[in-house]
Amino acid sequence: MIALDTLLDEAGLRPGTATWAAVLGVLAGTGTLIGSVPAGVVLAGASWFVLLAGTVVVAQVVAAVLLIVGGVRLGTGAGRGALITGAALELGVCAGYLVHAVTVVASDAGEPPAAVVAFVAVPVVVAAAATSSLVLALRPATTEYLLFKQRLRRRATWMG
Repeated sequence: MIALDTLLDEAGLRPGTATWAAVLGVLAGTGTLIGSVPAGVVLAGASWFVLLAGTVVVAQVVAAVLLIVGGVRLGTGAGRGALITGAALELGVCAGYLVHAVTVVASDAGEPPAAVVAFVAVPVVVAAAATSSLVLALRPATTEYLLFKQRLRRRATWMG
């Protein structure tokens, strides 16, 4: 089965939408996972915010893992459920960070403008990558690819 997958990929049967959805999912997930460490440290510093901050960071880590695993699964033709779930969760996390940036960071007169821009730009970029991955994963060509791979797996199981 591994040789068949290699032949299919070399033959160009995996559409670009599936490839790019997988790549963007893994990139967004990896960036989010790396960003979870400083986010956890910064948000945990606010004492009354501890429960909310912990929830956001846990959701962020879960979204990152789902995006990475989902990107790998989609890239191999195994499915896209984890990627879709991770992208949707990531969009919620990004919305939370944007609300925080607009209500807390932007309203603080002591905050330099560059910090406000960074606190707004990072969630927007991550949300754009997650949205792009989600849209590409839901394209008809990606669906056809996944159905084709599923039929191949069933046939390989039935024959061997």
